[in-house]
Amino acid sequence: MRKASIFGLVTLVLAPLFTHAYAASCPARTTDRLELRGSTLCLFLDDASPSRRQLLHTWVERSAHIVADYYGRFPAPLVMLRLQSMEGRGVGGGRTTNDSGLVIQVSVGREATAAGLSDDWVLVHEMVHLALPEVGRRHNWLAEGLATYVEGIARAQFGNREIADVWAEYRHSMPMGLPREGEGGMDQTPTWGRTYWGGALYCLQAEVAIREQTGNRLGLQAALRAILEKTGGYGFDRDIDEVLRIGDAATGTRVLEDLYQQIKNTPQAPNLDMLWSRLGVPQDPKTQPFDDHAPLAAIRIAMTAPGG
Repeated sequence: MRKASIFGLVTLVLAPLFTHAYAASCPARTTDRLELRGSTLCLFLDDASPSRRQLLHTWVERSAHIVADYYGRFPAPLVMLRLQSMEGRGVGGGRTTNDSGLVIQVSVGREATAAGLSDDWVLVHEMVHLALPEVGRRHNWLAEGLATYVEGIARAQFGNREIADVWAEYRHSMPMGLPREGEGGMDQTPTWGRTYWGGALYCLQAEVAIREQTGNRLGLQAALRAILEKTGGYGFDRDIDEVLRIGDAATGTRVLEDLYQQIKNTPQAPNLDMLWSRLGVPQDPKTQPFDDHAPLAAIRIAMTAPGG
């Protein structure tokens, strides 16, 4: 979640975006410092006991590697993560801000286990936010939709999440992103369902269309990598049209721009049943086999394959 979004229990603090040429340094009050592929992760832990530190280090490093693998590098050269304790075993919601520097804050249960954190999606979701520039509150659906969509795909590519589980969530949750009676386009309807799952549905539609138009050589991942490289990510403000043009240029298509023009002011309800059928996704992906002879089965398989 970015800025004033709904999952406000997790915070990750990011310093102003530096270029990779700078030697990143953590603030004096940093509890721990992790180096990852040329990026520095500064951790603030309110419980710095040895066992707690090891548990949280493993979780942070795994989440960061998942995001770095998807984008080709970690999205920010210097990141500060504030990891606060809370009751229970789970992970609180997440929030990423960029006020006096990029910020994500996360609350983690005092009874959290390594197995539980291995299944966590929150920190990956928040780290994905770092790769998209600030496009304005009106387009928050793009930021949240991307983080919602990429979290599942990136974790599946990394081997951190079962592929069937990703598709089961998409089948169950994508309908929440469809417009209800009286609602407008994506830029006009800032409800939770349209913001998170409507934005994720935009990403899924774009992914499939890009792969169809490029013979499955390229997907949304290529567009998002180019957007990160050309804009610098969340440390910078960019116009949404410019961002989508950059992504389209990377794939040699107009998928992102054209799809946005269709949905920004006009509610669109794609036929999800037809899409699942063409992709070969069964009604219950956790218990039923995928149809690898479906028209777009090769696209579905490529989406979650390592390397995208």
